[in-house]
Amino acid sequence: MMTSAKSTLSARGADLATGPNMRDQSSQILGKQWHPIDNPDALVNIGTAENNLMQEDVADFVKSKDLDLQGVDFDYGEGPWGSVRLREGLAKFFNEFFQPHTNIDAADLTCMNGCSALFNMLSLTLGDPGDGIMLSMPSYVAFASDFGMVGKMKPIFVPTPPNTDAFSPEILSSYETAFQNAVRSGVRPRALMLCNPHNPLGRCYPPSTLIALLEFCNKYRIHLLADEIYAMSVYSLPSETKHAAEKERNDDPATPFTSILSLSYEDYIDPNLLHHIYGLSKDFVSGGLRIGSLYTRNTSLQRALCALSSFHWIGQIDQLIAVTMLEDAGFLASFLEKGRRALASSSRVARELLRREGIVWFGGERVNAGFFLWVDLRAWLGRKGTDEGVEDREEGGRWEAEGRLSKRMLDGGVFLTPGRGQGAEEPGWYRLVFSREEVVLREGIKRLVKVLGDVKKGSTV
Repeated sequence: MMTSAKSTLSARGADLATGPNMRDQSSQILGKQWHPIDNPDALVNIGTAENNLMQEDVADFVKSKDLDLQGVDFDYGEGPWGSVRLREGLAKFFNEFFQPHTNIDAADLTCMNGCSALFNMLSLTLGDPGDGIMLSMPSYVAFASDFGMVGKMKPIFVPTPPNTDAFSPEILSSYETAFQNAVRSGVRPRALMLCNPHNPLGRCYPPSTLIALLEFCNKYRIHLLADEIYAMSVYSLPSETKHAAEKERNDDPATPFTSILSLSYEDYIDPNLLHHIYGLSKDFVSGGLRIGSLYTRNTSLQRALCALSSFHWIGQIDQLIAVTMLEDAGFLASFLEKGRRALASSSRVARELLRREGIVWFGGERVNAGFFLWVDLRAWLGRKGTDEGVEDREEGGRWEAEGRLSKRMLDGGVFLTPGRGQGAEEPGWYRLVFSREEVVLREGIKRLVKVLGDVKKGSTV
């Protein structure tokens, strides 16, 4: 058999083949999940941002509805940008729950098979290869690849200076600095990604900061992409359940969610520069439906996206399931409220277990959104483990230590999302997802604690 060492792929294909690939670890992390009886030796995944708490509620609701599928439901449908019924259902949902300053028109919505597809399409329509996308530090793990893998946009990470609240208007000075540094390095910033509520920090931006970011983007004529996929996953912890240390900080309470659509944004930015992204993966616990939406009043952008939409078609049956949920007002109200209560309860369990082990997380009581806590495991990085036993405080060595700690976790049967892939400013921060059944969450944290106990604070990883 004749073989060749030379790649049979294009330069682009070879680059993709040798780069990071989800499939490398998906069988271990995303495969059959841990169960105390049916699959006790499996890895416990408390790193992937899924809400397992409400999955059966969605399944039960859909099963209770006679979808009465017809042959026509299995054809191509009305087009790859979302059916009229889906877009009208989403518009009604936004108008009721996001309190938009101006009513959302279904004609301004474009739907694709998930938000990742939309981000990829935005990278191709808003930027050219080598242009920049501004991202907070940390940020959602897939933003950089969603904009960079195909569109070749470069991440422009915005750090948070010491003693600065990343959610206050004072963070704008960091955006200014990052913008100017990018320009000087030859990177043209084209867009700013705003994740509100924030993944992985679990906090919401106040109106003052949203307005400051709108004005910033308008000043430099860059696009503001408002990802509000966790909008309905904002919860509250009753004061009686808070730890004493948290009660003492009640002068700095959690910030409620404010949709950027609820602001009179036309006062601060050219509407052609503002684009709103939402999906059903989080609030509706329906990542498997692959439905994402983009609201924009920029008709040129909408046409460009529709030109690409045939590569990102949503299945007819997926759309039918989605509209069945969106059109049922009673289900929406009760489901979303129950989901918030479930998140609050599960978050409380996670906080109690972590606090018991001396593990802290970013934001304390101000964390009130999403499925996760940004936990601080820096103390367990310890030394690099050189033959000389000299502690390595250099940045590279500490990132290597984070990699070793992550491997120890996998070997110990538990997965948390490491900070390096999320644009963390320093090693040792991890995203811990608490939206799991309590038995799963407890087992995951139990395994984490065992790994950390084996490592021991300050010792070699």
